[in-house]
Amino acid sequence: MNVEVKTTAGQAMGIVGIVLAVISLILAFIPCIGFVALLPAALALIFSIISIIQATNGYGSKGLGIGALIVSVLSIFLAVMWLTIISGGFSVLKDLERHPEKIEIFGKELEKELNDANVQIRIETDSMVKTLRQLEGESDSIKVITIKKNKVSKGDDSQGARITIDTDSVQIRIEATEKKKK
Repeated sequence: MNVEVKTTAGQAMGIVGIVLAVISLILAFIPCIGFVALLPAALALIFSIISIIQATNGYGSKGLGIGALIVSVLSIFLAVMWLTIISGGFSVLKDLERHPEKIEIFGKELEKELNDANVQIRIETDSMVKTLRQLEGESDSIKVITIKKNKVSKGDDSQGARITIDTDSVQIRIEATEKKKK
């Protein structure tokens, strides 16, 4: 009759592996620096494999080694994901650096659209009233909101709207006119 005796073979390496794996998993969840978790995760992977081999040869428990292996593979996956995301962002920046005319074209198109819309925002405030309200700890209350659509005359090719918001200390006017497209 053969009796298998369980030993503590591989447990020290398993403990080191699981500790490194948990540290790398925590690092892997941090945005923008998650790829730093690759180093402790790779070490945890190595220690967990050594732990499993030692436990197999010495009839020890493989639980810690397998746990460390799973957690380190997960953290390597997350770190590689962050590395892929960051390198993708850098490639977009390099593309924009090589083709600065794309930025200029976007700027010109945006400027054209804003000029076509002719939107004006004006904020009028009484600084003394605002300062007094801040010192008293009171908040503004909205008194009046007015939305007015400008009528289009027969000879005029534009239409517009005006929104006015009156509070205790600020008056905000948003005026927009747009030329009708034929």
